[in-house]
Amino acid sequence: MIIKKRNKIMDALKIKNANGEINKNVIIGSGAVLIVIIGLFIFFSLPKHLTGEYSHKTNLLLFSSTDTLKFDGDKVIEYTDGKKAQSGTYTISGSELKMTIAKYNMTAKLSDDKQSFVVESADGLASLTEGFKYTKTDKQ
Repeated sequence: MIIKKRNKIMDALKIKNANGEINKNVIIGSGAVLIVIIGLFIFFSLPKHLTGEYSHKTNLLLFSSTDTLKFDGDKVIEYTDGKKAQSGTYTISGSELKMTIAKYNMTAKLSDDKQSFVVESADGLASLTEGFKYTKTDKQ
């Protein structure tokens, strides 16, 4: 009785072919589909945004200033020496970080571990930050 039920299930799933042998193509295909589903789940569960604060300290003779960018969702807020300066938005594409803060556009290259980035280009007054490395200051 149990064997008959098992055979009916296998027939319904087309696991056995007409000769009564296990159909390897169905098993391989099912395994491939499962791997794709797991891969998609992992891909879509990876974070697409930065979180936390990234800072750069500038020392010029007797003057020192810390510029901090705080990321939350798709928003970025700039703090200069702990005081909120301006805010904007950002996007990430691969290792490229594009920010629009106030009216300035900046492009930076993210490190592989997303613990730092280097400003590659910026327009206007923000161009003074070209080459600056911002490092994550809080570990979450």
